[in-house]
This record gives sequence, C-alpha cells and structure tokens, in this order.
Amino acid sequence: MIETYLLEQFAAFARCGTLVKASEELHITQPTLSRSMKKLEHEIGASLFYRENSKLSLNETGKVAAKYAKKALAANQELIDHVLAFERSLRTISLGSCSPYPINELVPILQEQLPGKTLTTELNSSDARLISGLRSHLYQIVVLHEYPKEKDLFCQRYLDEQIYITVPENHPLAGRKHVYFEDLKELRILMTAHIGFWMEITLSKLPESNLLIQKNLDALGDLIDASQLPFFNSDRMIQKSTMIPCRISLPIEDPEAKATYWVCCLSSDQQKFRSLFNAIRSSLKCGRSSDHP
Repeated sequence: MIETYLLEQFAAFARCGTLVKASEELHITQPTLSRSMKKLEHEIGASLFYRENSKLSLNETGKVAAKYAKKALAANQELIDHVLAFERSLRTISLGSCSPYPINELVPILQEQLPGKTLTTELNSSDARLISGLRSHLYQIVVLHEYPKEKDLFCQRYLDEQIYITVPENHPLAGRKHVYFEDLKELRILMTAHIGFWMEITLSKLPESNLLIQKNLDALGDLIDASQLPFFNSDRMIQKSTMIPCRISLPIEDPEAKATYWVCCLSSDQQKFRSLFNAIRSSLKCGRSSDHP
C-alpha cells in the first residue's frame, strides 16, 4: 500500500510543476520532497519522472500516475467525510430545508420528538443538493419543494406556501384581489436574501435591479417601517406576524409563486423517525402548521 503522504506530495508536484513550488506549498525542503518522489517510484515499480540537470518533470507514466493519485486522494477524503458525517448523525440531527418557513415550524417538533439530540438547521435552495446531503449523512431530515422520484427516500407531504406582495393601502395595486409577477416589473421591492429557492424564482420573474435585497433582517424591518416600498411576504408569514398598519397583502397568482413542501428522510431511516413523522401528521391535523390566514 502506498502511504497517503507520498500521494499528497506527488499530487502537489504534479499541480505545481517544480520541486521548488511544490516544496513551498507543502512546507517541506526540496531534498525531502525529492526523496519522497524516489520512494514513490520504488513502491510503484516504475519511473515517473524525467531527470535533467537536477530538474524533475513528469514523464508519460508519471502523468497517468498523477491522475490516479488525484482520484485516490479524493476517494480517501470522501471516505473520511462520510464516516465523520455518519458519526455526527448518531448524536446530531441536521435539518436541511429549501425554504425558511418549514424550518421554523419543524424545529419545535424535532426538539420534542428527538430529546437529547443536538439540532442543526441549514437553508439550501437546491432540492438536488438536499437529497445528496441525505445520502452522505450531512442531513437526516430535509424539506423539498418538489416531490422526489428517488426510490431510496421516504417522503411525507407537509404544507403549502404562497408568495404575497405587501403594498401601502394607497398603492395603485391595493384595490386588486390578486396580482401576477408581470404586474410587479416596474416596482422597487424590498426582500430578504434568506428565502431559499424562492430567490431563484423571483430573479427569474423580475429584473434584479428592481429588487432591494437585504441580508440583515433588522435592516429590512427598519426599511419596511420607514418607507412605503412594497415587500414580499407569504400567506404563512402573514399568519404568524402582526399586521402592519395601512398595508395590504395581495397573493401572487403565478403557479411559480405557490409551493408544496415535502418532509423526507432516507427510506432506511423511516422506522428511526416514525414518531417524528407521526407528530408532523398530528400537527397538520390539529392546525399547528396548516392554517391559512
């Protein structure tokens, strides 16, 4: 078996091209690196370098070896990452969600049903990355906005959410029962950056120059209070928050402005999280997470 440090040093040489640059990157001396390369050749049983005037360069065999060294190091790191992620999963429950609202609703249920576990949450706009995270044990539970076709997942329908626009009561749109993204194209609109997959949808429907995106939620709240600018909302957020005086919230009727969330885990973990999914179903029946405004 070739020792990992030899592959790491060989990959650094292949990447840097010279002993000088590779030794600087690795923080070792050139003679040490040179000895390592000779040892690697001995272990493989083939010449990997051209040697001219004390200079090393990869020969054709060395170039092939460099490709496999890179793959071997990547596989080694993948093994470490997966094992560590699995070990963390034994004492930590990580929830990944495509949207912020389901996180707020699910955290109390997770804490109640999985006592003694450390809970972490992450907003990830991509369903594909969330599913990949499940398989690599980065997440144990995920919330998706599209029903997945993968057979190795167990999924339960959760709740729906619809995007709204909130405008001053004297705004030209205020008399409407609903609006479409097309009606908003000439407006300057406040919004938070922390909205998951909704950001991609909004950017695809409206000019980015019209969106006043705020990373700080406190700053967003101050701007809403101090201005007459419209801002995005949702039926779920309206339900949870105090109504702002002299403002009217209108549903956006485009199909893209509506989402159904699915709570998922690996099929192999279905029994492990049975009580959690039962609690989620109970919360929906009791109206804890499903009431609309």
